[in-house]
Amino acid sequence: MVYKVSLKAWEVEDIESIEYEESEQFAGLAEEERPYKGYLPEEGFTIAFVDGVRRIDYMAYVWDDRAKTSYRGVFATLGAGAILLKTNSLNLLKDALCETTVKKIFAINGPIEEKAFENLDYEIKIIMDTELSLGLLGLLREEEAKVAKSLWDKKKPDLIVCDGTLRYKIKGANCIGIIKTMKKLFVSREYAYLLQELKKGERTPIIKVHHQEKIEEKQEWEKYTWYVKLNDSEGMGGLVRIEMFREQDFEKVKKIADWTAGLLPLYASSPFQDTRSPQNLLPIKYLEDALRKHLGLPYMAKRKLQEAFPNA
Repeated sequence: MVYKVSLKAWEVEDIESIEYEESEQFAGLAEEERPYKGYLPEEGFTIAFVDGVRRIDYMAYVWDDRAKTSYRGVFATLGAGAILLKTNSLNLLKDALCETTVKKIFAINGPIEEKAFENLDYEIKIIMDTELSLGLLGLLREEEAKVAKSLWDKKKPDLIVCDGTLRYKIKGANCIGIIKTMKKLFVSREYAYLLQELKKGERTPIIKVHHQEKIEEKQEWEKYTWYVKLNDSEGMGGLVRIEMFREQDFEKVKKIADWTAGLLPLYASSPFQDTRSPQNLLPIKYLEDALRKHLGLPYMAKRKLQEAFPNA
C-alpha cells in the first residue's frame, strides 16, 4: 500500500465547530428605525427545526510513499435531521423527528487515490481549498440543506428554522437561519441602541446585508437579517440573529420576521435545560440529542478504524 495512516486520537481538539462570519456589509435598514413586536401565527401553524451534529472518530496523518509527503485527515461521522412541530398541539419526539441521515466522511487535505481506501465505510472527501475544520463544517451544512429541501418538498411547513447561517438556497421555501453567537454586529454604530433596548418578543428592523464572500457559495446571494430578543435579560443578552435570502416578497419577509419574534421566545431554553441558553432553542437541543444517538457508538467506530489500520 502506498499510503501509511497514523491515527491520532489526542488531536480531536484541533477540529472545532466554528461559524465564521467574515466580510459582512451593512447595507442599511429596510424598515423604519424602531423595535417591532412579534405575534403568533394562526393555530395549526407548522414549524420545522433543522440541524446537524458531527463526531470526530479519529484524526489521521497519511504518508504518501510515492509523493514523499504527508497529508492531514479526519475520520468523522455526520448526522442531520429535522423536528417538525405543530403549534398548540402535543408533539412527541418519535413522531416529530424526520428526515434523519448519517454519513461517514474521511476528509483529507491531499490528492490521494480514493480506491486505496475503498474497503472503508467512509466516503472520501478531498479538501484542499480550506482548513479541514471548515471543509467538514461545509459538508455538514450540505447535509442540513438536503434535509431542509426534502422536508420542504414533502411537507411544506409554514416555516423552516435552520441552525446557523444560510449557505444553500432552498428555492421558494420559507426558510430562515438562526445564528446564536454574535461575532460581529450587522448594524452600524448609530443603530446599536436598537439591540440594547429590545424587549422579549421584539425584533429589530429588517436589515439589508451584502453577500458574505468567504462563507457562501460563489453566487452572490444577498440577504435580509434582523435580531430577536428571546428572554428578559439585560442589554444584548438573549439575542439571536435571523437571516433570510432576499428572493422573497418583502411583505412576506416582514410577516416571517414578526413570526420569529413571536414564536422563538416560546422555544428558548433555560440555564437548567441547556448551558447554551437561551439561544440554543429546545427543539434544536432535542434534535441534537436524537441525532447523536443515530451516529452509533463512538468506541465501535474507533475500533473499526484501529482494525483497518492495525499498525497506525
